[in-house]
Amino acid sequence: MPLAKPDPSHKLLPHVQGLRALAAFCVAFGHLQNDAAAHGLIAGHGLAAFGRFLPWEAGVDIFFVISGFVIVHATGPLFGTGAAGAWVFLRRRLARIVPLYWIMSAAFLAVLLLARSAIHGDIGGPAYIIASFLFIPWPRPDGLMQPAFGLGWTLNYEMFFYAVFTPCLFLRRNFAVAAATGVIGLFVLLGSLLHPANPQLAYWSNPLVLEFCGGMALAQLRAASFRLPVAIRLLLPLLALAILHAAATGAPTHRVLSYGVPALLLVAGASLTAAPTPLSPVSRLLVRLGDASYAMYLVHPFVMRFLSILWRKFHAHPGGDATIYVVVGLIVAQLAALLINSQLERRLNTLLRRRSGVVHETVQMPGMRPDRLL
Repeated sequence: MPLAKPDPSHKLLPHVQGLRALAAFCVAFGHLQNDAAAHGLIAGHGLAAFGRFLPWEAGVDIFFVISGFVIVHATGPLFGTGAAGAWVFLRRRLARIVPLYWIMSAAFLAVLLLARSAIHGDIGGPAYIIASFLFIPWPRPDGLMQPAFGLGWTLNYEMFFYAVFTPCLFLRRNFAVAAATGVIGLFVLLGSLLHPANPQLAYWSNPLVLEFCGGMALAQLRAASFRLPVAIRLLLPLLALAILHAAATGAPTHRVLSYGVPALLLVAGASLTAAPTPLSPVSRLLVRLGDASYAMYLVHPFVMRFLSILWRKFHAHPGGDATIYVVVGLIVAQLAALLINSQLERRLNTLLRRRSGVVHETVQMPGMRPDRLL
């Protein structure tokens, strides 16, 4: 059965792309803020208040909900196409995720060999390194379930989601989404009941994976032509910020409730909108920053290490303004991400898709290039 070309109504939404950029900013800001404190830098009242306002690690939860939404929203023509469609989906996701992550992981290991003091945490043996590159959760010597390049822990969840979703493409859309949701829910249920000793099963049954299901549900609502009124769309971000602020300032609760629910509200407000019109300059900027969000997520730790070296070199005494450190770090990381996205990530993705014969599977927006990354 020949694969259908994408439905032109399947378009990535500028506000969803903007949320991608926001999620990457949140993670980078939280890490830079902690790094500045580790160097003894003093946060002024403005930075300190801003840093306490939200739990910045919740950017990861926004990523997970967006991933669930985008995977279903952009895969429409592949549902029910059997092995051919499943193979196209898997190849394009691997082409999107793997090359840049492997490059960054290799760069991390190179830094580890050259300057061990620049890296926090213990690194395991060959099996651990191989598992890190293959997206298999594997405990470090200290027991922490993180790959060699620590940020890859989120990609281990992404790959689990893809592994569940790929065989479901043999089914038609509604059944495929229901099947994927059921499998993920079953993993979480069995994990909560059995508490498996196997570290991989324990990892994959973390309730965090339910956030992918929330994103898939939003994609189904959008496909059913469900749209939120403007007033509700404006209210949802305010409600999400209120929940996140309460989580940042109050007693800790379950992450899926404290971070996942507001992430779902934010993505709902961004995705359940009217069909996009030709893009405004602001929308183009949001899309551009969203395209670079994956690079931003992966590159900002290297910017942090670079800033650390410069700070130690030019500041002999402890102390200093953390605001300058954080702001400069964010600007440099964003510029580096835009450069990596345009000059490396996009070109690698296009090359791999052409070599694998995967064509006509991106989703386009009015006025945007046809190689837009998903």
